[in-house]
Amino acid sequence: MSLRFLYIVCLLSPNILLQAQPILKGKIVRTDNLAPIAGASIYINNTSIGTSSAEDGSFSISNPVNGELIISDVNYERIIIKLVVNEIPGKKFLFKMSAREDLLENILVLPEATRRKYLDIFRKNFLGITQEADYSRITNLQAVNFIPGDAPGVIVAVSDTPLHIINKLLGYDIIFDLVNFSYNPKSGESSFYGYTRYKSLGDKSRWKKNRRHAYYGSALHFFRSLTVDRLSVEHFEMYLVKTDSLAQNKMDIAMKTTAQDIVKQDSVNHTYTLLFPEKLMVQYLREPAGKKYLSSKVMLSGSFPGGSISYLIRNGGNIIIDTFGIVQDPMSLLYNGYWGYEKAANLLPYNYFPTE
Repeated sequence: MSLRFLYIVCLLSPNILLQAQPILKGKIVRTDNLAPIAGASIYINNTSIGTSSAEDGSFSISNPVNGELIISDVNYERIIIKLVVNEIPGKKFLFKMSAREDLLENILVLPEATRRKYLDIFRKNFLGITQEADYSRITNLQAVNFIPGDAPGVIVAVSDTPLHIINKLLGYDIIFDLVNFSYNPKSGESSFYGYTRYKSLGDKSRWKKNRRHAYYGSALHFFRSLTVDRLSVEHFEMYLVKTDSLAQNKMDIAMKTTAQDIVKQDSVNHTYTLLFPEKLMVQYLREPAGKKYLSSKVMLSGSFPGGSISYLIRNGGNIIIDTFGIVQDPMSLLYNGYWGYEKAANLLPYNYFPTE
C-alpha cells in the first residue's frame, strides 16, 4: 500500500491571529481541477480530535495538538503531515488530494471456509482477547482482504476501506485506517499499524471508570511514566534482558535498569529515544484491572502474584517516543507477556489522560 505525502499551500488569514487558542482551518480540494471535496476526514492520528469537510471543502478544528494530521477519503490518496501547533496562527491550509490508485493488488481468492478462518485470526489478533475485545465489534469485517506474506504461512491483511469499530466497554466509536496486518502462526507473533480516529459514544463520564482501568498498567501508562522518570511512583520496574548463550539451556539474565540509563531526550524535537540492545522486561507491581478476566480465558504468560510482566522487543530501527508517550514507529517494537494480549480494543486516544 503506497502512502503519498502531498504538499499544502498556506494562505495568510489575519482573522486567525486574533484567536487566543490556535484553530486549524483549511479547505480540501481535488488536485486536478481544485473542486471541493466534501466529507473527507481530517483528524490528528490516534486522538479524538478531528472533523469532516463541509460541502465547500472547508473545515475547522479547535484545540489541535502536535502530531500526525491525517486527511482521508476512500476515493483519494491519503495525506499525512506533521502538525506543529505553534505554526498554525496566521495560516489557512489548502490540501490537494489526488484520485486514489488501485491499492489492493495480489488479493488472495480463498475458499469461503479458509476466508472465515483467516478473518477470525485477524479479529482475535487485531482486537485482542481481553474483556475490551469481547465488548468490541468490527462492523465491516468483510472489508478485510488477504495478500501473500513474505514467508510461507504468514497471514497478511489489508483493507482499502477504513475499519469501523464499536468499543462498548470503553465507549468509543473508532475509525481505523488499516495499512498493514501480519500474523505468523509458527511464532504466534502479530503486528499491525494504521491511522485511528476516536469518537466518544456519549457522555464520557459513563465510561470514566473503564477507561481508567484500561490505562493503568498499560504500555501507554508505562511510556508516559518512563519519559518523565516516574516509574517507581507509578509502580513500574524495568530490567534489561540478555540471553546467556553459553549456558546449557540459553538462560535469560535480567538486570534492573532506570530511565536515566535507557532514555535519551531530544530537546529540539521534543522526543525520547529508548536505548536498549534487545529486550526490556517491564513489571507493573499492581494488579491490572483486566487480569482476572483474562486469566479466566487463557493461561497467562507475563503475570505474577500482585502484578504483571511484559516484554518490549526491538524490531529494527530507533524506538522514539513523543511527549504524549507514543511510539512514533509502532513497527519498531514487538510486545510479549501481558501486553501481548492487549491489542487495538485496549488502545486509548493519545489525548486521553486518567484525570478526565
